[in-house]
Amino acid sequence: MKRGMALRSEKQRLRPKITEKILETVLCRYHFPKKEKETMKQVAAALEETVRRQAGFWWDVRENTEAASVAVTLGDGVDRLQEEYTKQGRLLECYMAETLADELLLSLYPKVNAHITQKTGRRVARCRFYGSDAFYPLEEMKKAPVLCGLREVVCNEAGCLLPKKSVVFWAELTGKQGTVCEKICAGCGQKGCLWRRENPT
Repeated sequence: MKRGMALRSEKQRLRPKITEKILETVLCRYHFPKKEKETMKQVAAALEETVRRQAGFWWDVRENTEAASVAVTLGDGVDRLQEEYTKQGRLLECYMAETLADELLLSLYPKVNAHITQKTGRRVARCRFYGSDAFYPLEEMKKAPVLCGLREVVCNEAGCLLPKKSVVFWAELTGKQGTVCEKICAGCGQKGCLWRRENPT
């Protein structure tokens, strides 16, 4: 991307897939009994169908900046699926959908980074999340450039993103060849986070 150019993407659609590796990761990481795997497969199938038409991302690179403002979502169908499970008293399935959706969202970062590199000619060196340190306070997320005018992902007055399975962050860009984005948790100062992964896959 040439310096001074302003770019803003349309919605880039994603086709998330819950692989066998994701299933095994969720079973292990969240301590589900092996006997629950068949139930989890059923939840995974419902989740995939839910996000198939909604999952996507947007990015915004403003003039003279070395970072892209990015929003990624699985769509509000995940919220509705969990609400339906809850109404039916299927709390195990609701929790499975929660953990599977988290892993599914995590699996999308490499695809997002690759797209940004292709379109801007710059590589993503690091992802910086709102609320992770003093430079990116949570309240600033409401003013994230990528959210300006966006309707599919919004930040409410309480500082929460809707749909829930969405993320907004800054992708630090570099022209250095061979750069690979650091692990997702590398730039986060919340050392005591329950979901922290020093070496996420």
